[in-house]
Amino acid sequence: MVSARLRNYDPYEDDEDYEFDIAYKQWSSSDGTIFFPIGKTVRKLKPGVYEINTCQQGLYFEKIPVRTEGLIKFPDTKSEKVVKEVQNFWEREEVFRKYDLTYKRGVMLYGPPGSGKSCTVQLIMADVVQRGGIVIEFHRPDLFIDGLRKLRKIQPDCPVVAVMEDIDALLEMNNESEILNILDGVNEVDKVVFLATTNYPDKLGHRIINRPSRFDKRFKIGFPSEASRRVYFEHLIGKETAAELDIDLEQWVKDTDKFSIAHLKELFVAVVILEDKYKDAIKTLSKMKEEVKDKDFEEPMGFGKDESNPEDYD
Repeated sequence: MVSARLRNYDPYEDDEDYEFDIAYKQWSSSDGTIFFPIGKTVRKLKPGVYEINTCQQGLYFEKIPVRTEGLIKFPDTKSEKVVKEVQNFWEREEVFRKYDLTYKRGVMLYGPPGSGKSCTVQLIMADVVQRGGIVIEFHRPDLFIDGLRKLRKIQPDCPVVAVMEDIDALLEMNNESEILNILDGVNEVDKVVFLATTNYPDKLGHRIINRPSRFDKRFKIGFPSEASRRVYFEHLIGKETAAELDIDLEQWVKDTDKFSIAHLKELFVAVVILEDKYKDAIKTLSKMKEEVKDKDFEEPMGFGKDESNPEDYD
């Protein structure tokens, strides 16, 4: 196991003396002459979610504990459409190969904060892990490409989802051209779904939003519908518990129109866990609720169809 002191090590910065706390188990050799002590080896990365980092010994994948069990699948929502979009991509590999196309896909999720983009990402994570694939959290383009190349030498057929959360911030912190090259498939990207999220689509330039080869589909993840809010509250509270606590679930659904998932969860915590008065909790959350104007999320963003518009959706 790599020491926590090494996780932020960057070989391009000034070197320092680091101590290693690796449990050596066996020897590694590429030529049968020089041998390096190493820890336990595995043939393949286990399905899961990973970060790519570097230490003095080189690049490594660190498995991140992420809970995907118990995820709520809301009925008739954009999240369901996004999951089906990605599932369809995984099932069309032979067709991509037939026409000699780069087997990759880009999907962008946009919408107000707390609307459920992260929940959608988790559903796609769970799906690819069930397929025996891995999720890579995209932070730096150089580490991603280096890690992907090494992964492909060992596991050439492993499906990969690259999660680019808050892509507007990623573009500000990194070299935009490097990220664009990765999205274009210049670096031999194959069998990868790029899944990006943003709260601020207006911050993204046309080189991102106006190129289908980079993000082929975009979906607005808006506030949960009445049916989705009902499912969410029933999942959190349960009908029996609601009856015991004299909670009117239909009133909760009615009073939370245009509330985000984050607001719904806080209402549950405030009333059920902390035993605040329902009317006080609703009043507080209504004041906290960010007013999001339609123009911030519904203006045309360049290419093709807006997947959030039923009239445009194929």
